[in-house]
Amino acid sequence: MEIIPSVLVQTEEQFLQQMKGLGDSVKQIQLDIADGKFVPNVTWANPTVVKKLRKLNVELHLMVADPLAELKKWIGVKQVKRVLFHYESQGCHPERPEGAEGSLSKIINFAKKNNWQVGIVLNPDTPISAIEPFLNQLDAVMFMGVHPGFQGQSLIKEVLTKITKFTTKYPKIFTEIDGAVNESNLPDIVKTGVNAICPGSATFKVGKPVDNIKQMKLIIGQNTETR
Repeated sequence: MEIIPSVLVQTEEQFLQQMKGLGDSVKQIQLDIADGKFVPNVTWANPTVVKKLRKLNVELHLMVADPLAELKKWIGVKQVKRVLFHYESQGCHPERPEGAEGSLSKIINFAKKNNWQVGIVLNPDTPISAIEPFLNQLDAVMFMGVHPGFQGQSLIKEVLTKITKFTTKYPKIFTEIDGAVNESNLPDIVKTGVNAICPGSATFKVGKPVDNIKQMKLIIGQNTETR
């Protein structure tokens, strides 16, 4: 299981501080981008600064109303390897005309054209059936353990059941969980078979990020052996 720390910040200074705190403990981060429209929060995200990350790969978690417009800002940023956008955003609305600006197919095709892996994010209340028609076009699916927008929420336990059903039915699709991932619920998360966790507060809020990552890796190892 991979650890991809969730980075949700308001300033460049905070971003650089968190990157320094991670050191060489991980190979990839998830940069949360919120526009204040799709979710009430607004976050910092600057492609020019991200370009300076020499050792880290990046996946973009787009908590935005218009994913295609946001993705256009990241063309040519080599650090970006995967982009994740919400089913509930305007581009994924099932009643939205497929030829419309920001439609699901346009977002996926744009990502593929830029050599990015592409995934859809499911909010806690969104059923798996909503995205099943699109799975053959996706590289990844990310499950939100909380309602998106803010770190520090409690895990919605029903999401773990949903992940287990998905990983059992679609074992070849890369899966992630984001939101309320911490050391106490990590053993239960490992049991779902999810491929990656995206801890935010558990990584950065208390103590040293390097030490927190090390402890989570230890817990993953201990529980993977007993699965």
